[in-house]
Amino acid sequence: MRYSAFGKTGKMVSAIGFGGMRFDLTQTAEANADLVKYAFDKGINYFDTAPGYCDDKSEELFGIGFRKLPRDKYFVATKLMPVHVANELEAYEKVKKSVERMGVEYIDFFHVWCIRRMEHFDLAMNGGLYNALLKCKAEGLIKHICFSSHQEGAGVRKVVESGLFEGVLLGVNILNFPYRRDGVLAAKEHGLGVVAMNPLAGGLIPKNEDKLQFLASPGETPTEAALRFLVANPDITVALNGFTTTEHIDTACRVADAEPMTEEDIARIKAHISRNMTRICTACGYCEECPENIPIPAYMQIYNDKAVFGKTDEEMISSMKFHHDWGLLVEPRGSAAACIACGRCEESCTQHLDIMTRLREIAEWEAKSQELNKVK
Repeated sequence: MRYSAFGKTGKMVSAIGFGGMRFDLTQTAEANADLVKYAFDKGINYFDTAPGYCDDKSEELFGIGFRKLPRDKYFVATKLMPVHVANELEAYEKVKKSVERMGVEYIDFFHVWCIRRMEHFDLAMNGGLYNALLKCKAEGLIKHICFSSHQEGAGVRKVVESGLFEGVLLGVNILNFPYRRDGVLAAKEHGLGVVAMNPLAGGLIPKNEDKLQFLASPGETPTEAALRFLVANPDITVALNGFTTTEHIDTACRVADAEPMTEEDIARIKAHISRNMTRICTACGYCEECPENIPIPAYMQIYNDKAVFGKTDEEMISSMKFHHDWGLLVEPRGSAAACIACGRCEESCTQHLDIMTRLREIAEWEAKSQELNKVK
């Protein structure tokens, strides 16, 4: 396992981080905790979580796993959204709750979570969250204040240049790196640790390896190439991975020890990447709460086939029946046509996608698919 300094903090962190969004909740809490111990034994010492992950069980599962680890040998990161606290006191109490749930004396890296627009940054500064984090830091409850962002590079740079943070968590991967690189470079220039989330584009890469073979060198899969790209990138400190099995951990750790990509590799990949790659739905789920019960994350993942891979309307129409019978839309919920254009989904979207426009297109595909199936 490779280790590098997390910005100016002096902390030496593993190139691979354990992201706590993918615990298998069909397994026992002890089995998931054993996965944390297994990752630590393989050399991973950076563990990232947040309230709400895995049906709000992630922090607790990590806590069970952390009891088996020496506290001075690992680093834990968690988060809090500015929109989820009403004032400084509430933010302070939520930080304490995270500390207690994980059974640790302190949190190494605490993030102002999910800055999607500069208004969220302003809210963190003026709504009590940042002041609460300063208080927690003074009391030893947290060691370093960081932020996570889904902004374009220019927005990330503004937050970085505020000088208020020691690390940043960014959604960057092998498909969108040409359009997110400015934010990464801004963080690196100012001495912040840089953690990459969504390294596999929300599962898009492993699910579409046949279409993304151009990412890989001979003898490796596109999934392995995507991990290697981040691990070998000198501007990235940690590449977060969500794990559900020991095999997933083994793969990530093997990649961490692989040869870095060459400039020729990167140029070859970049030549294949279209601007549409930054319009990927990464299935983060923030748009899930729809007043019409529309399964927006499922619809947006289906739309990836058009936005990313250029499928025709005819191909999308023919795929709708499959998704309703066997795919992402099997569970009956609100249809795309039920959208009332309230805008809540777009307000929540970490990728700034035009969700309502996409839903209108999908509604047309569904209607035509139903007509064709009636004729049959």
